[in-house]
Amino acid sequence: MWTRSLGILMISVIFCLIYSEIGASELLELNHGSSKNIKPVNRSGDSFLKGTEELHAYASAIAGDSGKGEMPALHVGYGYFLQDRLSVNIDILGAYIRSGIDDNGAAIGLDVLLREHFYNSNDGIWSIYFDAGSGFQQQSTNFSGRRHFNFRLFGGFGGTMKVFNNMRMMGGVRYLHISDAGIKGGGGGYDGFMFYYGAGFPF
Repeated sequence: MWTRSLGILMISVIFCLIYSEIGASELLELNHGSSKNIKPVNRSGDSFLKGTEELHAYASAIAGDSGKGEMPALHVGYGYFLQDRLSVNIDILGAYIRSGIDDNGAAIGLDVLLREHFYNSNDGIWSIYFDAGSGFQQQSTNFSGRRHFNFRLFGGFGGTMKVFNNMRMMGGVRYLHISDAGIKGGGGGYDGFMFYYGAGFPF
């Protein structure tokens, strides 16, 4: 299951990078032959320009792996746009675990992910993105298996809506795998979906 999940993530990331390269090539063709004296267009209201930073916070819940339990969580993070519409993000999470195989408990974790806003409306109000990444979590009870330290692997789609110049609502769904990567053979891991909703604050 871990190998299949990793394969799905790698294919998705490759697709995302190919899409970015195609978009960059089309932009170069449009600009080819244009006068050097023409000033570049400043896309006012676009929160996804290279060099933009962002703080974000969101709540999540996971579902889909029956019998393992539930894990609602709060996430806070920081993002930096490496290029237009592509950001790297670091998220810290804290969660409550309602375990289906052990006592209830809590978890803390860290995720690192890439996010590509492959669609952005002309007025800058709406965007649709793909993100993928990995991380780890330390939990106080059994949840995805018989080990309290586990790795996280995920990927999915989401969208944002501009509310103010420095605030965008965000939400989406990710496929999520949690396991110890077979280190101790601890119960097969958790495979399900993570639904989340929150806000981002670009600056």
